[in-house]
Amino acid sequence: MAVKAQSTARAELSVYPNPAAEYISVQDKHDAVGEIAIFSIVGRRVKEFEYTKGDQQYYISDLPKGMYLVQLIDKNKRILTTQKLEKR
Repeated sequence: MAVKAQSTARAELSVYPNPAAEYISVQDKHDAVGEIAIFSIVGRRVKEFEYTKGDQQYYISDLPKGMYLVQLIDKNKRILTTQKLEKR
């Protein structure tokens, strides 16, 4: 039962828009996210943000175009989900 609840919570986490050009936002229906980390496709951490509940936008315009991995991390430093992001 706990596995189902966890996967449901993950399904309700999303990074948008994708592809993105200047800003990304995070949808978190359960207020679980504490931090957002962006990694290059080779695994180097290139940006990090402290998550703020609400319609917060996170600036990514300074990143080169390409594919990135966005990790949503909870307040206890556990990875909730990792999503691919295309930066245009």
